[in-house]
Amino acid sequence: MSLDLRNEIDAMINDRKMDEEQVLALIEDMIKSAYKRKYGTDENVKVVFSDDKRTMSVFQVRKVVEEENWYSEFTEIPVEDAEEIVGHEVSVGEEVEIELDPKSFESSSVQSAKQRGQQIVKEYYNDKVYADAKRKEGKLIYGEITREREDRSYLVNLNMEIEAVFPYRAQSPRETYQIQQKYKFLVERVEKADAQPSEGQEKDRRKGRKERGVRIFLTRASKDFVKALIENEVPEIGSGDVEIKAIARQAGMRTKIAVDSKKSDVDPVGAVVGAKGSRIQTVKTECEGEMIDVVRYSSDPLEFVANALIPAQVDKVVIIDAESRHVVAVVDENQLGLAIGQGGVNVKLAKAITDWNIEVKTPAQFEEMSEIRKIYTEVEDLFGKKDEIEEVESEEVTDDEEVAEAANEELVPDEGVGGELEEDEMSIDELSLGDELTNKLKSVGIFSVQKFFDLDEEQLKAMGLSDEDIKEVNDSVEIEEEDEFECPNCHQMVPEGSTVCPFCGAEFEFE
Repeated sequence: MSLDLRNEIDAMINDRKMDEEQVLALIEDMIKSAYKRKYGTDENVKVVFSDDKRTMSVFQVRKVVEEENWYSEFTEIPVEDAEEIVGHEVSVGEEVEIELDPKSFESSSVQSAKQRGQQIVKEYYNDKVYADAKRKEGKLIYGEITREREDRSYLVNLNMEIEAVFPYRAQSPRETYQIQQKYKFLVERVEKADAQPSEGQEKDRRKGRKERGVRIFLTRASKDFVKALIENEVPEIGSGDVEIKAIARQAGMRTKIAVDSKKSDVDPVGAVVGAKGSRIQTVKTECEGEMIDVVRYSSDPLEFVANALIPAQVDKVVIIDAESRHVVAVVDENQLGLAIGQGGVNVKLAKAITDWNIEVKTPAQFEEMSEIRKIYTEVEDLFGKKDEIEEVESEEVTDDEEVAEAANEELVPDEGVGGELEEDEMSIDELSLGDELTNKLKSVGIFSVQKFFDLDEEQLKAMGLSDEDIKEVNDSVEIEEEDEFECPNCHQMVPEGSTVCPFCGAEFEFE
């Protein structure tokens, strides 16, 4: 009554990639489950596999008792019946093994055991897939896009047991993606369905979608994607000679990365950029030409802020308030646009990597700011404390908010009323947006492109803008490539018109 399970066992080993011992344990568990459903216990069942582990026999173990002491039909057996079955004398108290036919189990018992086995196989499969995928978390991986979904995410074949998800939010606005094309991705995170659901999973559940098994999420828009690309290109980072201190990114537009060296004879910027810019150019090519600034880290905040505003040349950096980490970077008039960057992206990323609130001013603006701060200080001294400034009434300064705004030269428009803009700000009306979206932006106080780019995606969503609204504004702002030439000394790409390399200090003369 042995049961031949050769095909079933081999299929589970080959198809499910399970170990032989795990398969045998699973089958034994299934048999015991069916036995217990029929007999009420699994304590006296014995499963025996053949030497080649491909056939199986099932035995019921029963204790020999006197006829008058026989109470349990399934766990005990009278001595006379036992001798008849085994064919020789037995003693009271011994145990005899009676072979059973597994096919004799009730169909309901077998079906229950099969369901139990399928659940175990599924759990094992998910655990294995999860473990394999988890080892790739935070690493670069090649994948082929197989299908686009309704929510504008993609499914990606990673040559693993399951396909990965490439969400819309993780896509760079600079890039377009084609079905059956291979791309390099960063494995952002790996989740199991029974783990704490992410925000996206909660939304899916509210929409009635059931998340099952293992989910792999990919990205090409995060700063960690660029960081991984750089680490892959620069062996000095792997050896520990060069360290990435900070990185910030606005996907599709610009990335800034601050690097430092643990050895005095190693130039961290040169190591990352590579000979004639070869290393950083490889990373830029992977990011479809996105601008990448590699700057030298410094423990001196003034020097670090000046470095962070590259490609602009900074004349000086002045600390306004150390407690609130507020500084002003003074640049020449012709460097103001470079320092701020398109849509404010350059100064925004500089703030992120330095963790300082940076204002960019021309010398004239800084001089005017200094004069206003001097007046502010004199008024403060006159009244003894800041709170009493609220009582000051004059034609030029009417309340403490105007004093503070003048002192900081913020010139923030009263957007809730008239939406006035600074001279160098681009109105939201200049973008090719529909009236509905333009009015929606103005209704939440966004009258300029500068204001839009000063807010991150979460802040914009909190103001009521959807992913489609944010993408439409981003797409409508043309990403212009800056004219550049290669510095013959350090081989970094330098903005057109520069007379001094912002990276190595080399001076240029043009015929």
